[in-house]
Amino acid sequence: MKYYLPIHLDGGNRGCEAITKATSLILNKDKLIAYSRNLVLDRKLGLDKYVDLIQDKEENMLFKAKRKIACMFGNYYQPMTFKYHYHRFVESMEKDSVMLSTGGDMMCYNNNQVIYTNELAKSRGIKTVLWGCSIGKENLTSEKVNTLLHFDYIYTRESLTANLMEEIGCKNIGLFPDPAFILEPLECQLPACFSNGKKVIGLNVSNYVVGADNLSTTQFGNALKNTIDYLITETDYNILLVPHVLWQVQDDRIISRVILGEYESTGRLSVLDSGSLNYLQIRYVISKCHLFCGGRTHSVISAYSTCVPAIALGYSVKSQGIAQDLKLPMETVVDSKHITGKNELLNAIKYGLEKHDVLREHLLEIMPTYKEQVYGVKDIMKNL
Repeated sequence: MKYYLPIHLDGGNRGCEAITKATSLILNKDKLIAYSRNLVLDRKLGLDKYVDLIQDKEENMLFKAKRKIACMFGNYYQPMTFKYHYHRFVESMEKDSVMLSTGGDMMCYNNNQVIYTNELAKSRGIKTVLWGCSIGKENLTSEKVNTLLHFDYIYTRESLTANLMEEIGCKNIGLFPDPAFILEPLECQLPACFSNGKKVIGLNVSNYVVGADNLSTTQFGNALKNTIDYLITETDYNILLVPHVLWQVQDDRIISRVILGEYESTGRLSVLDSGSLNYLQIRYVISKCHLFCGGRTHSVISAYSTCVPAIALGYSVKSQGIAQDLKLPMETVVDSKHITGKNELLNAIKYGLEKHDVLREHLLEIMPTYKEQVYGVKDIMKNL
């Protein structure tokens, strides 16, 4: 069986790397073909050892000119762009193959290429699966609902999304943990902050979570600054900032460097060189943290899967749903988009530190069975 992954995008988002690698392990005797926007990077991250990578088209000068003109006509731009990038890849799919629409939370945002590729594949008679998804009710549009009903199977990664899919009338729904839970850390050299005997708190933030490229103009930014101030003055923990998405338009390293600049003189903060590490190596670093606090879902999954107590900086259904399915207290989830005061994040961190041993023991107990559940989707694929 051949499986095609048009929405792999590229490993500049280490979460995309994680999903693709894990999917290959789940479907280990089948052939996977992934569409890559950055072939050089994906090969550097070792993705070519898991899947066959197909190069994205380069945007030539003629296409850029057409795109500029198309922008003047509003909604015409997206379909033209999606056709340019994805039409040939979807047309190359064999009729008895399956298209896996990955990306986790792609349906949490605007109408996008998930809809385009699914409708095109279905028009060619190809089986399609929405793979490891999270969707909130507030994210639904008529176009999304229409294409959700067209998928042959929907693999949800948490129960809140599974319930929503049933509510809108989808029939073939499965609930399994996110594919990335099964990945094993890959040992690498740890940053210097681990070498002085102090415990390390890992922190992943992005400009999307903070709401700006600084800590002073948003409520969450102020809450984050208040938390770091407390950890610096009232504890002896080191803080390691862990960038996880390195795409140009949403590069976690930007806000990480801003934070480092504010606290560098303390000698207690550092930034992980995530650009030189793949997802499995970043997971190894996270696994050595005493506590982890993250905005990117797949950075938090690395903590959960290695039984590191974590605070999820949730801004959609995915964070709450995964924590709920893991039977974790909701005190470990902070809604970064609707934070109520400057102490909300600090209180969550304090809770995580106070309940550290209890949370770790719980994860150690639940995680083996939880991870094993992922492989249940393989039988579904065989019978699709």
